[in-house]
Amino acid sequence: MDKLEQAEALFKQPLTIESLRQLDTLERQARGQEADYIGELWEAVFAAADEKLLTQARKEGLI
Repeated sequence: MDKLEQAEALFKQPLTIESLRQLDTLERQARGQEADYIGELWEAVFAAADEKLLTQARKEGLI
């Protein structure tokens, strides 16, 4: 499974801090257009995550 597919699969379950960590790792490992597409998934994080999760992600430097 390529990194983009792995990143998209993270959204099939409720988002957690661990899934955001995984998304961050996948984005850093990806290259070129795949990295761009994964980066765009962060917009979905802002739409789907609750404020508590977003606050924790900010503290960890994920967003």
